[in-house]
Amino acid sequence: MKKLGLVIFGLLILFFAGRGLLNIAFVQDTLLERATAVIAKDAAQALEEPKSLRVYVCGSASPLGMGQAQACIAVLTPEHFYLIDSGVGSTDNINLLRLPTARLDGLLLTHFHSDHIAEIYEVNLNSWVNGRPAPLKVWGPRGVDEVVSAVNAGYRQDRIYRVGHHGEALLPPALGVLTHETIEPGVILEDGELKITAYVGEHPPIEPAVGYRIDYRGRSVVISGDSNVNGNTRKIADGADLLLHDALSLPILTALSSALETAGQTRQSTIVTDVMDYHASTAALVDLGEQSNVAMIAYYHLVPVPPNAITKTIFMRGAPDNFVLTEDLMWFELPIGNDEIVVHRP
Repeated sequence: MKKLGLVIFGLLILFFAGRGLLNIAFVQDTLLERATAVIAKDAAQALEEPKSLRVYVCGSASPLGMGQAQACIAVLTPEHFYLIDSGVGSTDNINLLRLPTARLDGLLLTHFHSDHIAEIYEVNLNSWVNGRPAPLKVWGPRGVDEVVSAVNAGYRQDRIYRVGHHGEALLPPALGVLTHETIEPGVILEDGELKITAYVGEHPPIEPAVGYRIDYRGRSVVISGDSNVNGNTRKIADGADLLLHDALSLPILTALSSALETAGQTRQSTIVTDVMDYHASTAALVDLGEQSNVAMIAYYHLVPVPPNAITKTIFMRGAPDNFVLTEDLMWFELPIGNDEIVVHRP
């Protein structure tokens, strides 16, 4: 016992001595120099360029829930980089994943709910600052022109300030202005061995809400945006390797709505109830998996975001082994030449 006391006493002396050293400018500067060197070295180590089709979850949340970024999926090949939606918090995750925003080809919007478009300008600014060589194009259904024009107008002063500060050589003004393209269902882009197809979802009263299928060298991924499962979902997902679909847990939302009503929070209870009819339930997605040949189905845009292990288990209730509950910073690797899907967790 006496030896233990001496050890604790010695540790306390070291602790307080260390705290005292941290008040010395030389020690502070030395630690700062070492820390910034590590940060700079990490920043210089770019993400390993993919030799496959890769899919990154930059945002897995819906507005119901906290702790995760809102909807955003990144799709990369050796030659291409597209984002699908741009929700709150997703740009930070793009940076944490060290995705190569200097070569970002475009942003595909599924619809114009705020949790899918809130960081359009942040993505634009981030990739512009990192050296993107062309204006960022935003694809989307009818109405995308209004959204993009509003973003350009709202951040016009920001662009002027930044160009004035850093200079046109570093930040060419024309590259900070978003462009747009209104899409219709069908193939919207073919670039080398990459093909992107848009399909119409079911997210009333939003019309149209779209999802996308991306095919590359025999591998494929479908991203739903917000939608119930409908005939278009079944058709577009047929034969896909990976389907990332918005997912709603009816057991959790039903319990939450009832609890809110009992607690006298009628307004919040009504909102939760209203959400139930325009997102795909987990039961509907399990049924889709049974009736289709999709290799893997991943729940994202989680309604609500499950905050703990119990609710995660409820969310996955009835799901077979080829179903995955996503979280921010998770990514999927689809190697070329085989059917493997490698799931990387953060």
